Amino acid sequence: MSDVPARSGALAMIVASVAALAWTALELVQPASGFEDTDSPTVTLQFLALHRDVWANAGFALLVLGIAMTVATFALADVLADRSSSLTVRSISTAGIFAAACFFLFGVLRSGSGALLYINGLREDWGHGAFLVIQMMGIHGFAQAGVLAFCLWAVSISVVALRSGALPRILCVLGLIPALRIVLLMLGSSGSLDALPDGLWIVAMITIPGTFLWSLILGLVLLRRSFGASRRAAAVPVT
Repeated sequence: MSDVPARSGALAMIVASVAALAWTALELVQPASGFEDTDSPTVTLQFLALHRDVWANAGFALLVLGIAMTVATFALADVLADRSSSLTVRSISTAGIFAAACFFLFGVLRSGSGALLYINGLREDWGHGAFLVIQMMGIHGFAQAGVLAFCLWAVSISVVALRSGALPRILCVLGLIPALRIVLLMLGSSGSLDALPDGLWIVAMITIPGTFLWSLILGLVLLRRSFGASRRAAAVPVT
């Protein structure tokens, strides 16, 4: 992979990671402001009436995340292309693109706070219904699917890179941690999660910003590698 695409992909990964962490932080603003029940139409609409910008900013961060992650996914495919089968690379890229699409669609929903407040102003039960649609499709739909696909993408990259040596070993080992969220989600959907310790859900929640932080480190590693390749190329004498 040449220097310019590598650097662009690394920067896209960094931008996507920062946007993801910003979105995660913005999701915590509502409960931290005293509006704890984020699934309640009444509570959330009261919060939005006072802090409409929080959803708007979250929507913008998610849109940036979706766009930047699309570029980053193709960049990572180039990194793995020489050391993995084409089927493996395409499969990993599919998970990344799916995550990017889910985050982008959730960003569209989060950006609609103005319309939601307008509908609620016309009739309160309409506003409550509109919120529940956004909540189920957004945070319980697109967001959960996006996070799951993002974790799958990170774990798949780590497994392939660990076997091929395409990335630093410590980074690959850390990239396996999101597999815990995948396992817990599968156990939760089967009803087996009730038999496990209650504190595991906290671990599952921590893996979300943890995975985004991992991708930020990955972007920084790829950026440093691209500059290193440029210096090595400049040091080669022209014959």
